[in-house]
Amino acid sequence: MKNIILASASMLAMIAVPAHAQDAPVGTADQAGLDDIIVTAQRTQETAQKAPLPIAVVQPEDLTRQNVTRAEDLSRLVPALVATASGGPNTSFFLRGVGNTTVNSYSDPAIAFNYDGVYIGRPNSTQGFFYDLQRIEVLKGPQGTLYGRNATGGAINVIPNRPKIGETSGEFQASYGNYDAIQAQGALNLPIGDRGAFRIAAAYNKRDGYLSDGTGDQDSISVRGQLLAELTPNLTTRFGADFSHQGGVGSGAYVYGTTFLISPTAGYGFAPTPDLGPKVGMHDPRSEAFLQTRFITQAGRRSEPLGSYPRQDNSVWGFTNETNWETDAGTLTVQAAYRESDVNSLSTSSNFRGFIIDEHAQQFSLETRFAGKIGDAADYLIGAYYFDEDIENSSAINQLTSLPIQDYTTGTESKAVFGRLAVHVTDTLTLIAAGRYTDDDKRFDGLSNVYTVFCGAPTPPQDNCPTVPLMPLVTTAAEVVAFYTARGIAFGPPGSRGPNTPTINNTRIAINSSTRDKKFTYRLAADWQVTPRNMIYASFETGFHGGGFSFARGLDSYDPETIEAYTIGSKNRFFDNRLQLNVELFYWKYKDQQVSQFGFDLGTPPASVFYTSNIGRSTNKGIDVDVDFLATPTTRLTGSVQYLDATYDDFITYSPNSGTVQAPGPLPNFNCPATPVIFRGTNSFAIDCSGKDSLFSPKWSFNLGVEQTIELSDYNLVAQGGTRYRGDFFAATTYFPWVVSPAGFQSDASLTLAPKSDRWFVTAYVNNIENTRRLAQANVNLSVGTMTGLATAPRTYGLRIGGKF
Repeated sequence: MKNIILASASMLAMIAVPAHAQDAPVGTADQAGLDDIIVTAQRTQETAQKAPLPIAVVQPEDLTRQNVTRAEDLSRLVPALVATASGGPNTSFFLRGVGNTTVNSYSDPAIAFNYDGVYIGRPNSTQGFFYDLQRIEVLKGPQGTLYGRNATGGAINVIPNRPKIGETSGEFQASYGNYDAIQAQGALNLPIGDRGAFRIAAAYNKRDGYLSDGTGDQDSISVRGQLLAELTPNLTTRFGADFSHQGGVGSGAYVYGTTFLISPTAGYGFAPTPDLGPKVGMHDPRSEAFLQTRFITQAGRRSEPLGSYPRQDNSVWGFTNETNWETDAGTLTVQAAYRESDVNSLSTSSNFRGFIIDEHAQQFSLETRFAGKIGDAADYLIGAYYFDEDIENSSAINQLTSLPIQDYTTGTESKAVFGRLAVHVTDTLTLIAAGRYTDDDKRFDGLSNVYTVFCGAPTPPQDNCPTVPLMPLVTTAAEVVAFYTARGIAFGPPGSRGPNTPTINNTRIAINSSTRDKKFTYRLAADWQVTPRNMIYASFETGFHGGGFSFARGLDSYDPETIEAYTIGSKNRFFDNRLQLNVELFYWKYKDQQVSQFGFDLGTPPASVFYTSNIGRSTNKGIDVDVDFLATPTTRLTGSVQYLDATYDDFITYSPNSGTVQAPGPLPNFNCPATPVIFRGTNSFAIDCSGKDSLFSPKWSFNLGVEQTIELSDYNLVAQGGTRYRGDFFAATTYFPWVVSPAGFQSDASLTLAPKSDRWFVTAYVNNIENTRRLAQANVNLSVGTMTGLATAPRTYGLRIGGKF
């Protein structure tokens, strides 16, 4: 590791040597060349080129050009980020191999999502914010010092436009495209006297589904209001409130193959379904007909139609107050926020009859910071943070043969103090130390009733129950009991009623527990401003992500995960500020890594559950290069590339063994060595996936773009084009070849006409010219042996208009 750092430092030092003298200050109003972007990633305003940390900044025009309206769309803009819809309203984020597929509220995301300076606790509440924005900051690496909640992988900061005092202005844009896509957004800024301003913004997005059954649609409306008051020249306060509603169907899944047990010792095979695919939704008659051909061994019958259809009715709202008081000693910032969400959705990914969620969550947070200077020698920041979240959830996860019905309350109380000191050793060399002490309390109280249908005993020879009904689409235990009792089907252990006779097994999993995690995390860094436009920086930082609970016997809790991250980078401007070249090398060590997945618990009989466990350690290393070149005053070339080598050093997970250590049952559904063991008193398989690539971690990812402006008298015609490449990656923990998302390109183009006054514009656009539908996430339903997937968006095109005053 030491040799890597020394070699990297030598290389970056050479990069930072200027091509010629650059004495002009950066960021002046009359400078030529590339513009500077102001960021607040370190809780202070600075240009992105002067911020000594790995950060990707997404500008509002990029969001418009790439048609970013949902959280998962961000992965099109940032090569280091993989964001996917996870069924229902949930979005999963992975940064450089760090993240988790969180689909419930008893596990927290590893990537922090912050809106307007406020941490959003639930991954099902990250939609409805992508309009009227200043920028989006994607921070790469652990955020264990300056941000509200610790995150092992990074942070996404969504920052809206703020009210502007003394200004009357407005802007709007609207578009229409294929799939009957209608998008509209606008903002209005009004002054209130000489010391106040009000800003209101709203957005509407609606389109038909991308899949043949109408799934994969969008239907959302959002509104945001802000009031800014300058109470005195040194005291300002801002109130903000927002509301968003997501309706329609939501993300849609498709069947792309079947998986089957070749033999108890040979493991699993795969057969594709060429007549289905990412255009054919699971509720299409073709998919439903195929599902009914699948024989369910456990139930002793063929499958039946799903008889369901996804829906969502989700509302998210909140308000915040940020007050800043400038004193001779420094600036005091206090931000309080309260947020609520109501999620009512039914998702049918993985050939589920329905994953029904009825959840209410509320959170309160308070952050206080004081930033000051010690003469010219140092800058400092100290602060404290408080976060309290309460969740009530009722869920039913209907998997045709298994139905966990869960009712629980959970919550987190987090307290932290933090600080940062930047010592200016010379005019060009700064040393930085930052630390945070966090005290997290998490509580969980709930009951999961798992109902499972069996035909006789779940062992050969095959029993047959051709008329036993599969699990009904209900949401309470009483409804399950009434349904099967009315049909004369008894409740009891598998096989308790004899061969060829159905029984309904009921497993009760109760958790009433709490956990407390205390951790000190820190960051040590240095940056050397070689010239006014060339900088080298290096850092070492730590992060942690708290533990939690799962409704899974033998796997009902998991420990915190931790990460150590080494970074060395260089940020540069050359050729009279026309060429920007940023290079970063990173080396991360990940310990007690948390992975969330569908599988079986360690009960008798095992229940199908979604659980989180600690799998071991991983090493993630690579290089990130960003180039922005203003080749001529009217020609701009951009490129971002990341090479990522993310590997699990230790990946051990467990699956039930229907046999014994001496005479094991069929191998589990993993493409990894499985050894029969006794784990926590239960016959199990220890599954060793060590050496495998980390999930959602393409080795190569890059974006390339070109923008050409053609001057036409009083107008400008701007042609933009670009392509992005993502290498292949594993989209599920089973590590079979059929869960690999294949590599591919997706290209975009647009043509914009606007007057030189920039008061209005008309744009024709096309995204994903190749019409590539990549596998974004893979799921298996072992009951029916189907592989289902979530896909990226198809080719879209349309016309967009906009204006401002």
